[in-house]
Amino acid sequence: MPDSTLAKGFIGTAKKLVPTGAVRPTQANLRRAVSSCYYAVFHALAKVAADSMVGAVKSKRSNKAWVEVYRGLGHGNCYQGCKEASKKSFPQELQDFADAFVQLQNARHRADYDPTFRLQKKDVQIYLNLAEQSIITLNQASILDKRAFTTWVLISSPGAKKARELAGKSS
Repeated sequence: MPDSTLAKGFIGTAKKLVPTGAVRPTQANLRRAVSSCYYAVFHALAKVAADSMVGAVKSKRSNKAWVEVYRGLGHGNCYQGCKEASKKSFPQELQDFADAFVQLQNARHRADYDPTFRLQKKDVQIYLNLAEQSIITLNQASILDKRAFTTWVLISSPGAKKARELAGKSS
């Protein structure tokens, strides 16, 4: 059975790595917390995509198809789709989610790959709040808007891009 609670789990992991109070976390913990914030948002998007395209009720959907959509999201395609979402007519909450996704992926890349990148506890708290708020915002969007947005980030083949281009000319 697929685990649909990964986003919540990654938020919990980030919080454990950066506890409140006087404890001073290591750079390794701060970096892993930033990564966890990004992965929370990524898995929230994957769940919304699978739920909105295949179905949220386990007994009324194909779990195989649900997992296929969930895993169909690619980090690079999601990043590009979110980066370009501002050019589309998505509702503000999805524009905000897309912006947060881009910010968190950029932060994760720096945290994971830039040895000179230094984080402070307050930086990670900002990323953690951004991740939590963007997940709430994503989940509050209407099912039709979720479906349109997740289709946008999921389907990025040359044929889909051409169809979008043609649809834009006819409207």
